[in-house]
Amino acid sequence: MTLSMPASLKPKKLLIVTSSGGGGLIQTANAKEQEERELDPTVEIIRIDILEDWMGKKFGRFCSWSWNQAQQNGNVNALRFLSSCQSLFDYVFWPYFFLRALIVVFKEEIDRVIDTQIFAMSAFVKALRIYNRLRGKKILIQKVLVDLPTNSAGHFFRPIKRLNPKDRRAMLQVTSIAPLLEEGQTAEEFWQKHCGLSEKEIHYREGCVRKAFRKYRHRKRDENPISVTIRYKSKEELELIEKCLQRNALKAELKHGEIHFSIPAKDRVGTILLGSQPAKEATFNYVKKFLQAVKEAGESGQTSHLFVFCSEHASNQKTLFREVAEYVFQEGKDLSNFSVIPFSFQSEETIASLFFRSDLTCTRSGGQTAMELMCVCSGEILVHSEAKKNSSNKDEGLTLQELLSGILRWEAASALYLKKVCNGKIITPETISPSYKRLVSRNLSAN
Repeated sequence: MTLSMPASLKPKKLLIVTSSGGGGLIQTANAKEQEERELDPTVEIIRIDILEDWMGKKFGRFCSWSWNQAQQNGNVNALRFLSSCQSLFDYVFWPYFFLRALIVVFKEEIDRVIDTQIFAMSAFVKALRIYNRLRGKKILIQKVLVDLPTNSAGHFFRPIKRLNPKDRRAMLQVTSIAPLLEEGQTAEEFWQKHCGLSEKEIHYREGCVRKAFRKYRHRKRDENPISVTIRYKSKEELELIEKCLQRNALKAELKHGEIHFSIPAKDRVGTILLGSQPAKEATFNYVKKFLQAVKEAGESGQTSHLFVFCSEHASNQKTLFREVAEYVFQEGKDLSNFSVIPFSFQSEETIASLFFRSDLTCTRSGGQTAMELMCVCSGEILVHSEAKKNSSNKDEGLTLQELLSGILRWEAASALYLKKVCNGKIITPETISPSYKRLVSRNLSAN
């Protein structure tokens, strides 16, 4: 005779739905998984990547690759085109998404669903309605808004508002931070306009960030040195980092595939991290502008360090990692009081400690990055724009609208969110010099 475990004693099954079409979607899924395991160590978690698990490895990875290539090339028009395909993608594949959702919820006997991505909302809701009816359950979808709630976050809002009112209210639990409102607009008006939901139906919380970032939330920096650990993935990566540290302005200790940096409280730190797929040209130009600022400050400048995310490095290839290292080695020979440290993909602990310690961060304004910055960063927040001067404005500064035109629509709105809430600035490699001057100068009020 086979004994079955009482339902009340079985581990709860949680389905987390995400997508590899954006690093922030994956990281939010990671953050939710961490939270759920802390709340219930016995929980059984099933994860689905809509693109790679359901659309097939070749097609799914092609979609991810197309997005990542456009990010690396700083091609905002290509990103706009790809994002505009969302509705068509949902419409064409609706029957397929519905069947896959139906199969997974019945096969796994799901108890809860968390969704951090933008596809298949209607299909999942219909599948869950059938599952609930036949299993006698009342499962809904916890929809986590990864991008900041602004008037431009339509890619997250549209699938919600297109649901019929009964499904919106009975099958969804929308989780978000407070929205960025237009002048005279109320939060109630915002949610009704974009989601067809009352503000009372929105579950507000602090940004959904990974565990390593939560550790620094509300923490103040003190006068003690802070340790930052960088992992290197090959001997060649290590050699390139060592090339950058010829002047040894930063104390470093090498052990077991890691470099441990001890950063004195008086030193200044900047971090350049333009997303999981950084724009190569812009990243390199930000490094050039930093060395230029160090040269201008001279020997009287403040000791400062710039950590630069360069994506993956392939041995014997002309990667961004190699270009940065060799440029710093050549141009920094006669300089002191500075370090530039290129790095490839790192753990969340490393990124969290860098954001916390940095006096200046330069990032894109994806929702997950923005929430992590708001959680831990106390320094100057700079948001990268791909806008460039042309013949009509080459002798003038870029206007706010021109800067915003160099950022994806919803990320531009997130940039405005950071500007309003955190006094962030929208910049390009051509306009970052005043911020670098403040970083490397002993006079903090330099402009």
